[in-house]
Amino acid sequence: TEIEAKFRIADASTFHTLVKRNGALPGYRFGEVTCKRVTDIYLDAPDYRLLRIGYQLRARRVDDQWLATLKSREVGDDVGIHRRLEIEELLAHESLPGKIEDLPSSIADVLAEVMDENQSLTVLCVLEQTRQMRPVMSATSGRRQREDALLALLSLDEVCIRQSIEGPVLARTYEMEIELAPDVDVAELQVFADRLSGAYNLTPNRESKLERALVILSRHPADSPEGYQGLQPAMHMGEACRIIWQEQFIKLLLNEAGVRAGVDPEFVHDARVAIRRARAAAHMYQDYFKPKAIRSHLKNLRHTARLLGAVRDLDVAIEKLEKYQQKAKKKRQADLQRTLEQWRSQRAEARSTLLEWLNSPHYSEFVMEFLEFCRTPGLGLVDMQPQPGQEVRPFQVRHVAPMMLIANFERVRAYEIWFEQPEPTPIETLHRLRIECKYLRYNLEFMADLLGAESAAIIALLRKLQDDLGDLNDAAVSMQLLNNNSQNGDASTVAHYQRTQQKQIEKLRKRLREDFANFVAENNRLRLFSAIARL
Repeated sequence: TEIEAKFRIADASTFHTLVKRNGALPGYRFGEVTCKRVTDIYLDAPDYRLLRIGYQLRARRVDDQWLATLKSREVGDDVGIHRRLEIEELLAHESLPGKIEDLPSSIADVLAEVMDENQSLTVLCVLEQTRQMRPVMSATSGRRQREDALLALLSLDEVCIRQSIEGPVLARTYEMEIELAPDVDVAELQVFADRLSGAYNLTPNRESKLERALVILSRHPADSPEGYQGLQPAMHMGEACRIIWQEQFIKLLLNEAGVRAGVDPEFVHDARVAIRRARAAAHMYQDYFKPKAIRSHLKNLRHTARLLGAVRDLDVAIEKLEKYQQKAKKKRQADLQRTLEQWRSQRAEARSTLLEWLNSPHYSEFVMEFLEFCRTPGLGLVDMQPQPGQEVRPFQVRHVAPMMLIANFERVRAYEIWFEQPEPTPIETLHRLRIECKYLRYNLEFMADLLGAESAAIIALLRKLQDDLGDLNDAAVSMQLLNNNSQNGDASTVAHYQRTQQKQIEKLRKRLREDFANFVAENNRLRLFSAIARL
């Protein structure tokens, strides 16, 4: 098992400062720097099967040697500590393995449990790393240090990202890794990592290099130079949607292993958010595609979203009821236990249905076909390039997005008529407002790089409004689930729980008035129109 801490370095300037620094840190001694260059080629099945079930397969070239490595993917903790399985073997042939059976037996045997040995392998991406390495020893005052008292190996990595082996460099990232030495207590790594990050203002990195590279590549427009990310002003709206789809779909796939594990409900939440964003983009931009070209893709996105939503809604309801139980008296705890058990049973059924879909050949085909669609410029677009004498219809981001954002804002601001009334705004109306806020927020976030720094403040106000609307909706859904439950237990306990949720709803209703007023206020409208003018 490999144990390491990972940190993201913000930019090249900070990276080179760290490389050049002689590196004193109280309590620690740093050894001499050595440098090596490695090329990592990440492999997977065409349907990203390994990534989706929690594995990373890598062929690494160091000098004249090729190594095959299989790692289990595990998310790091808050201080960037990662634990994971790792198997590494020399490749018998100095060429990339084309199938599972071409891998060393120790790796092939593990993968044989999840896929056929004849499964073909394809390149996900290529990472070329220049690694500056330095041993770290504990330095205790008044005691002579032994050369073998190794605590960890510190690595500073400059990573060049390519989509394919022969392709150009599309992006660069800078990272620090601290790998714990054998037989050293992990607590010592936690202390060292905490001191180092504090001294140099480093950000713990919860992503692997592969995960980070895949997200960066998903945001890179086809045929664009190094460093291009996201939407461009002169881009066809369909191509903008294609980039958004690819980024969100990659995020969905990166969360799938956690969804399958079923331990942390946040993976379901993050997967659902990713697919919601993809569907929101479809809702807003689908008119720039030929309907037949995207019909099956939208159907599969909708089906996946429905299955994720069924699990997530129950996750939220269960969490709320568990929190209520912790604070309630013992009698009320017991009264609602049957309801809690029924919801857990329903969640297990919903999760089983979701996993059946994720394991199906249909879903695998969808993954391959949708990714291919997202990576093929021009495919399925409505041709809107005007011919001489024809009407010019807006189709580029800079021409379409301004009025689209204004229209999104208008639909949100229209709810002023409800907040101006003394009576409470109906739950159903607030649900509709939540949907309109979602479309505006996603559209702002999709265009954020083009809107300038002002977009951050606009999105922050909108997020606060949307979060309160979401909490209100969660309380309403929890009450509805309890009403629909045939095993509610004692009526007085159920009524008490319902009153608790209703109080939360009323509290949120009052807060919403202020949140809404702040968002539609004149100063925020001016901020919004100023940002839109940058387009």
